[in-house]
Amino acid sequence: MAYPRIPAEPGTDLEFIRQLRECVARYFRALDAWEAGYHKFYRMAGPHLSKSPDLEEARLEYAAARQELAALSHRARRLCARFSLRDPWPGLLRIELGAHPPQVRTASAIGRSERLAITDCLANLELNSVQWEEQHAAPKPPPAADTVQPPHRHILQRIFDWFI
Repeated sequence: MAYPRIPAEPGTDLEFIRQLRECVARYFRALDAWEAGYHKFYRMAGPHLSKSPDLEEARLEYAAARQELAALSHRARRLCARFSLRDPWPGLLRIELGAHPPQVRTASAIGRSERLAITDCLANLELNSVQWEEQHAAPKPPPAADTVQPPHRHILQRIFDWFI
C-alpha cells in the first residue's frame, strides 16, 4: 500500500516542472490501474463502489497520486498564468471514479484530448521556463570601453572646446 508522499517544492521552475511531469505520470498510471480493475467485472455504478475490496489497493494508490498532484497543481496554474498558457489542471482533479458502469462506458475517465493537453502544457511550461531563466539569470555584460560615451557637456563648454 502506497501512502501519499507530499513533495517538497523545488527551488527552480525547471526542477518543479520535472517533478510535476513525474507526478502526472504516476497519476495517469494509478487511474489506468483502477480502471483496468474496474472493467474486470460486471458492476453497477454508484457511490458504493468506493468500498469494493478488489479495487481498494488501486483506489488507495489513485488517492495518493491525486493528493500529490493536488499539492503541485497550484504552482502549475501560476506558471501557466505567467506564461499565458491554457490551464488544464482544474479538470484533471475533478474526476469521479465509478460514475458509469463498465458495460456502458469503455473510455477512460481522462480522454485522449485531455492527456494531450496536459502533455502539451508540460512541454510548453518547460520550454518557456528555460527561456525565462536564460533571460533573467544571465548577467548583463559591462559596456565596452570604446562604446562608453563621454558625459554630456553644457553648450557653452562645447563651444569653448571647439575654439580651444
